Amino acid sequence: MKHLMTWCNVCLFFCCALCATTYASDDSFVAKLSRQERLQLEQIVCGDKFGLALAEIDARAMEANGRANFADVKCRPHAQLLGQPVYHVALCGRDANQWSCGDPELETIVSLAQRKLLVRPGTVDPQRGVETLKKISGYGYFQGLSIDKALQSTCNLGMGNRADLIEISCQRWSITVSFWCPQTKQNPTCPRVIYMAEH
Repeated sequence: MKHLMTWCNVCLFFCCALCATTYASDDSFVAKLSRQERLQLEQIVCGDKFGLALAEIDARAMEANGRANFADVKCRPHAQLLGQPVYHVALCGRDANQWSCGDPELETIVSLAQRKLLVRPGTVDPQRGVETLKKISGYGYFQGLSIDKALQSTCNLGMGNRADLIEISCQRWSITVSFWCPQTKQNPTCPRVIYMAEH
């Protein structure tokens, strides 16, 4: 029972931390971490699993001048993809004096026509994900909605329920892309955006 309660507390904590991150610009405050805390988070996210050093930490508190409640941890790049760095990131949160972190995710940067986009490929092959985003950003509109406007950092990718589908989630937008492309003279575009909605 004690073990179950511990897991419940951890799940609740990460839900709160995720919500806090979502509204970080409105409801949270920049917080400072001690040297010991920085070393601890570096080891949890970057050192233990990957043997990498820390690049930066964005620590946040729910109160002005308060202790950090959660932190986005970014490791130093370990690879390059289409000329951009590839690195691990993780969301961490504090429960009393103990820090816990979610599983690290790969993140990279996609160079669009006039800006850069942060992307987490998830279950999608990173190069395929990056190339897909670069291509659809130039399509213009889908059913009257601007695709480029919907692509706002950070975008999370995942494979759909079929092998030809990629699901893209960027802040308030969801986009589904299909690699099943009937070739016609009227619409030679591939991959195709087949769904797009704002939450």
